[in-house]
Amino acid sequence: MLGILMDGGWMMLPLVLCSVIAVAIIIDRARAFRAAGSDHEALRKQIVADLGAGNVEAAAEVCAASQGPVAATVLAGLRRYTSMKAKDKRPEEIEAVVSKTMEEYAPKAMHGLQKRLNGLVLIASISPLLGMTGTVTGMIRSFDVMAASAGLDPGAVAGGIGEALITTAAGLLIAIPAVIAHSAFSKRIEDYTVTIETCVTDILEFINGD
Repeated sequence: MLGILMDGGWMMLPLVLCSVIAVAIIIDRARAFRAAGSDHEALRKQIVADLGAGNVEAAAEVCAASQGPVAATVLAGLRRYTSMKAKDKRPEEIEAVVSKTMEEYAPKAMHGLQKRLNGLVLIASISPLLGMTGTVTGMIRSFDVMAASAGLDPGAVAGGIGEALITTAAGLLIAIPAVIAHSAFSKRIEDYTVTIETCVTDILEFINGD
């Protein structure tokens, strides 16, 4: 492996750096999503069941005991609802304030999951470019050897071509997992967003029927 890296020339240095950063981001985000939980739809159903029974306190306790953006956003809305209900506010006013509270809190709750995902996009974009740059420099080296030697030296020419192919392959091998990981994480974020929007609707329906 070390020999392959050395054969790729100096352009392998930034490519190795990109691979290390990509792996670090993927591991970090995987841990963040694992901590946030994946069964957010089950959480929503439990909240709806508690609200359907008129037990707002139980719904808030479920959210407080859970992790992730869905639980945090719903908890913020339920706490605001409880506060305004205790002040005997009109249902229309409660609905507007609770809806605004959850809509404003949701981006804050999602921010912890969205961090550093742009880094994967950047690495997926620049890694193939770095690989192509290595391809160009490798081919230039091959042509320089051909121009400088009186006769064709297959070994020297092959070295430049090998450098070109190695950097190209390295760039693609770094970019492909980064793209796949970013797509998977983005899908998870989209699922959380949809669930949060559904929870907002559920709570507003509860307020209107209360």
